[in-house]
Amino acid sequence: MNKKKREIPHALVILFCIIIVATIATWIIPAGTYDTYVDEATGRTLVDPTTFHYVDKTPVGPFKMFTCIQDGLIGAASITFLIFSAFSCMYLIQETGAIDAAIAWMIKKTKGSTKYADIVIILIMIVFSVWGSTGTFSYEEVVAFVPIFVAVALALGYDAMVGVAISVIPVGIGFASATVNPFTIGVAQSIAELPMFSGIGYRIIILVVMTLLLIVYTMFYAKRIRKDPSKSVVTGIDMGDMAMNDEKMNAELTGVRKLTLLVLFVGILCMAYGLLKMGWYVNQCSAIFMVISVIVALVNRWHPNYTAKVLIDGLSKGVFSALIVGIGRSVLSVLTAGNIIHTVIHACVSLLDGLSLYISSIGMLIFQTILNFLIPSGSGQAAVAMPIMTPIADIIGMNRQIAVLAFQFGDGFSNLLWPTGFMVIACAMAKIPLSKYYKWLLPFYGLCFIVQVIFLEIAVAIGYN
Repeated sequence: MNKKKREIPHALVILFCIIIVATIATWIIPAGTYDTYVDEATGRTLVDPTTFHYVDKTPVGPFKMFTCIQDGLIGAASITFLIFSAFSCMYLIQETGAIDAAIAWMIKKTKGSTKYADIVIILIMIVFSVWGSTGTFSYEEVVAFVPIFVAVALALGYDAMVGVAISVIPVGIGFASATVNPFTIGVAQSIAELPMFSGIGYRIIILVVMTLLLIVYTMFYAKRIRKDPSKSVVTGIDMGDMAMNDEKMNAELTGVRKLTLLVLFVGILCMAYGLLKMGWYVNQCSAIFMVISVIVALVNRWHPNYTAKVLIDGLSKGVFSALIVGIGRSVLSVLTAGNIIHTVIHACVSLLDGLSLYISSIGMLIFQTILNFLIPSGSGQAAVAMPIMTPIADIIGMNRQIAVLAFQFGDGFSNLLWPTGFMVIACAMAKIPLSKYYKWLLPFYGLCFIVQVIFLEIAVAIGYN
């Protein structure tokens, strides 16, 4: 009798199970809250760390749980429409043949020399990591490019996991290192009343070390599977529709296609400038993708009706990713409705009382890592956690900069780990089951965590400020 093959849970199933667990927790964990106030200087709503008190329970029932899912989808609307805009734009550019032609050109240039292929991969990782550290290139922007980098990796003799490792993960590493990221380090330092982007020298060192660690880990894996493909974590998974076939390899990089790629490049530069210099955020990024789509259609002389059809087809490619973001946000909606987020925060913070600075810094890191599961937004997590962690740092004699560093690490690096983040989307787009992704990630994340602890301990020892 043949045993039924065990299926890996779908990403939506995993998230729904997490929502159920969060719902049950609202019946078990006492409800509590901190008082909040609006900071007149910044207009942000902050938490008063001295005001925690228990309140009447508001447990979430089964029907309320489903309304929280709707609330999560609504709360993630801005990100959802960014995903739709990005996916539509990238699909439109894909349909012009420009991306296939560029990949084919690059492969032909590096064919026969693994050294050049390795250099290309390393350069991509360095650029994405540095770019990600500025906050102007994040998961939301890179996720639409995943199929492209998977195709590049497959064409160079690697696997889909390498495609994800050279694109999304370097952005995550850079985002976590946060040299001048206004959405995480900027918000956290302003709440902690530190000069904006102060302590950048130490964070540059962190960026270099973490990027180097990722490069070494990825290249070790890439060389191993190129030598023996059976060692790939995605062995046995059909990637045929993502690979570069003969038709794609023969795509010619015409003048129109070069102009199409130039439009995309200029659009991304404009997005980076706007995010860094003009205070742009999600809505403006969505608009840039729309503008790129219109200009590319004009460059390729497409009929408006055909352009609309291609954009709709591209939008459909992003529906799953948009759902993942919205349903992931639903976990926060459930915990908020049950009034238990602040109770969890208060309990974690209480554990730090009376510990040495070295142990407290590690405790802060663990606390922020767990909190990132509950509050996936970096700026949102800073607004909740930093008003609490800042006075704690003052009380125990820790420099505030170290508390910000612990926030930065816990918020950033765990984005690679938690299923409420964008890595679920990236894996789905690359056709990598989550179990296979974690098989690749967990050893690397373990190394990252050790390095994070080392950097925190050094920061305490040198009085990082």
